[in-house]
Amino acid sequence: MSISTLQSNLEFIKSLYFHEEWKDEKCRDEILEALEEANEKIEKAFGKSMCQLSYHKPSIEAVEKVANKFPSTLSYQVDGSLPIQLAAANTNGFPYIPVLAKEGIHYKVGGEDARGGLLMIDPYENRGWNTLQWLVGILGHGDNDAKRLDVIKELRKMGLLLKKDIQEYHLLRYTCDERCKERFEYLVDWDPNALIETRIENQPLTHLGFPSDNLFQFMRAGFEKHPNIGGLLFVKDDEGVNALDAIFNRFGTEKTMEMLHRIFSPQNNYPILHHVFVKAPEHIPTFLNKFPWATQLRDHHGRSLQQAVLAAGPDIMNANNFLFPMLTDDQIREKDAITTLYPFAAMAVGGNADLEKSFYLLCRCPSVLERRSISSSTITNAVTGKIRKRSDSV
Repeated sequence: MSISTLQSNLEFIKSLYFHEEWKDEKCRDEILEALEEANEKIEKAFGKSMCQLSYHKPSIEAVEKVANKFPSTLSYQVDGSLPIQLAAANTNGFPYIPVLAKEGIHYKVGGEDARGGLLMIDPYENRGWNTLQWLVGILGHGDNDAKRLDVIKELRKMGLLLKKDIQEYHLLRYTCDERCKERFEYLVDWDPNALIETRIENQPLTHLGFPSDNLFQFMRAGFEKHPNIGGLLFVKDDEGVNALDAIFNRFGTEKTMEMLHRIFSPQNNYPILHHVFVKAPEHIPTFLNKFPWATQLRDHHGRSLQQAVLAAGPDIMNANNFLFPMLTDDQIREKDAITTLYPFAAMAVGGNADLEKSFYLLCRCPSVLERRSISSSTITNAVTGKIRKRSDSV
C-alpha cells in the first residue's frame, strides 16, 4: 500500500465517523487500535533510522522535523546506544550532534542534567566514555579532525560545550594525539590552565601513561602556554613527584632528553636551564650536556642564569654552588630586573641568608655600595652590621 492510499483511507474514515455516517463503535475501536499499533511501528522505524543517520544522511532540517514529530526516536537505542552516541562515534554522523543535543535537551533525553545526551555514558566496549568524550577524542583520519572541530565550535556557540567541561571530563586526555591535533589545540587555547589543573584519579595529566608521541604533543603545548614556569616539567602529583622525574622513570633519561630536544633548539631561545637549576638541580649535568647554549640566555624577566638562581634565594644558590665563583664583575654589579637587588643583597635576605657569600661579593665589587638605591641601603647596613658583630665576637 502506498502512503497516498493510506492517507486517503484515513481521511475517509475520519470523515465517515465525524459526520456520524458510520456508527459502529466496535469497528471504530478496532481501527483506532490498528492505528496505534501502526504508529508504534512508525516510531520504531524512525527510531532505527535515527540511529543510522550516518548511512542515509538526511538534512539537518529533516532530523529536526522527525525529532519534533516523534520525540521518542531521540531515546531509541541500538545495543544500548542512543542516536546521539552513535553519531559521535561515526565518521559521517557527528554533524548531526548539535541538532540531536538541542532536541534532546528539549525532550529531556537522559534526564535534566544529561545535556540532551551529551553527558550520558555510552556502553560501547565498556570504556565509560560519555558522548562528549567520544566526539572530542575519537581518533579521526583525513579531514575528520577539522570536521569534528567544527561540531565542537558549534556546541560551544550553542552553550552545550562549556569551558569547565575541559577539565571536568578530561577532554585534553582524549585529544592528546597527533590525529586530534586541531581539537587539542583549540581546547588548550580555550583553557590553557587545564594542562596543569586537570586531575584524573588525583594525578596530573603529565603522570598518566601516555605513549611518548602523545606526551610530546602534550609537553610542547605546556611550554607554549606556560613558558614562565618551565611548562609542565615541574607539575607535581599528590606525592610530590614532579613530571620530569615521572617521565624519566617511565621512558628513561635518553628518550626523555630526546623528546625535550625536539621541543627546544638554539633557535627557540627558551631558557630551560633557568628552571632546571632552580627546581631540579639534581638534573643539572644532564641538561647542561644537552642544552649548553641555554647558559647564555635570559628569561622572561630579563634575568641571566646566575640572576635567576640568585633570585631564588641563598638555598638555591648553595645547591648550585659551582655558579657562585663564576659570577663576573659585570654580573655582580647588575641589579635584578624584578627585585632590583644586587647579588650581594640577594644573598643576604631571608631566613637562610648567607652572609659570608654576601660579604665576598661586596669585597669583589665594593662600588655597588656607592650605587645602592634607598631600597637596598637598609639591606646593606644590615649585612655590614651583622658581619661586624660576627667579627667582634670572634
